[in-house]
Amino acid sequence: MKLIDELNAENGSFLLELRTDLNWNHDSFINLLTELNAECKRTKENLNLSRDTACGIWYISDFIKNWTEHQNFPKKFAEEYYEKAYELINDLAYSYFMAESPYESESEIENKIAELKNVLQHRV
Repeated sequence: MKLIDELNAENGSFLLELRTDLNWNHDSFINLLTELNAECKRTKENLNLSRDTACGIWYISDFIKNWTEHQNFPKKFAEEYYEKAYELINDLAYSYFMAESPYESESEIENKIAELKNVLQHRV
């Protein structure tokens, strides 16, 4: 699924399932992170950003954490998983808006996404 479809909460998106079904779909979340990372790389040198994309990234950088930290949200993974997920969303939002990585190495975000992708064995 394309980033803009994820950000617009289209059918099959992480955000739609999160909001309406109260389900954190791990594979969809990894897709969101991967697409967002690709957008950060693609737009790194751009002075002007797409308002639609920027609004969506700004929104998810706050919404995902606030929505899923509610006491009634069903948690499928260990707390460490969610902490890493929130950190990645914030890091990618920073990368998008500031046109730089919060890390010394550009590949560190990709390594963190890959690490989170393989976390399924740590279910609660």
